[in-house]
Amino acid sequence: MRDATLMLSEAARDTLAWLEGEWQHAYSRGGKGKGWRSFTLIQMLQQKNICETELHAWQVLEELGRAEFIALPAGVLLSPRAMLPVKVELAAARREALISVSPSLDPRLALEPRQHSAWRRAQEGSLGSWSTEDQLALAEGLRRLANDLPSAYQLSPYVASARYLLGSSKLLETLPTELVRAFGIELDRFQAAETWLLASVPEQPKGLLLIENAQSFSQACRVGCGERLALICTFGYGLSLANALESGDRVRLVGQGTAGVTLADLLRLPSPTYWGDLDPEGLRIYQKLRRSLPELALSALFGPMLAALETGTCHPLDALTGKAGQRVAGDWQRGLDQEWLEDMQVQELAGSALPLCVQNELMERISQ
Repeated sequence: MRDATLMLSEAARDTLAWLEGEWQHAYSRGGKGKGWRSFTLIQMLQQKNICETELHAWQVLEELGRAEFIALPAGVLLSPRAMLPVKVELAAARREALISVSPSLDPRLALEPRQHSAWRRAQEGSLGSWSTEDQLALAEGLRRLANDLPSAYQLSPYVASARYLLGSSKLLETLPTELVRAFGIELDRFQAAETWLLASVPEQPKGLLLIENAQSFSQACRVGCGERLALICTFGYGLSLANALESGDRVRLVGQGTAGVTLADLLRLPSPTYWGDLDPEGLRIYQKLRRSLPELALSALFGPMLAALETGTCHPLDALTGKAGQRVAGDWQRGLDQEWLEDMQVQELAGSALPLCVQNELMERISQ
């Protein structure tokens, strides 16, 4: 049987393909398709360069209507001579064809209506690669966790996740928040996990340096920075320290000179600075920490790193360099890890801040 779309003009075929793509996307997200107002649709077809002019767009809709690929109110025929403000939908036969090829949710998931659309949206992400068996186990785990509330809120999110969700301590926080809430689970009501921070504290620290990675923390200690500065290792992405700033009573310091010292003591030290990788995520760590410690500045250690980056000493942000999951910032596509700095540079610059104008420029770059 000959494909009826072959009889359409190229612009009409492109329009139909776009309409069907939009309809199927809406159906996969919410379990129902969508329609369009004719005047809005005319504008969109021009904006997407499917149709060259307004007249051309009306001609294309007229062609699709005559070929019965789109449905209009009874007795209405769109044309350049009758520019009517009506609702435009895909014809029933086209909708049914799209539904037949759309992935359906397994009824064994036993989802409630509000969970249905959230689950579909999650399937558009990483959940879409899960087997049916794993999705069934996840749905059952979320239901069990919801049934055990509010007592389960006495657990940390990591413990709750591991006990209820396929033995994974990370799932509860990596699943889309919309999906978790659809089961009546509120992440911020779980107990904050106890946080351990690696630190080195001299008898009379003159300042505070927060360091992203453990290797650079070791380097700073080895070259003697810990003899004049309090050093804290934030273990990447700053999540442990950021959480610690919000719940200081659950923080434990471990390392040289930490006996009898609290995190609050260290955060009161003058001139706190941060040193991490020079890439968008490294600076986002700083951005996150600064929300709780407003006086925190970027360390002068970023200075030689920035100079090297600008002269070509840098790497792509991809899987081979361990940066595949990074969110890009504008045209910032490359980075330089903090381990690149030599001992003498760390010794000389630790404790000083990057010039404020340079700090502002870097923050502006990652906001793009």
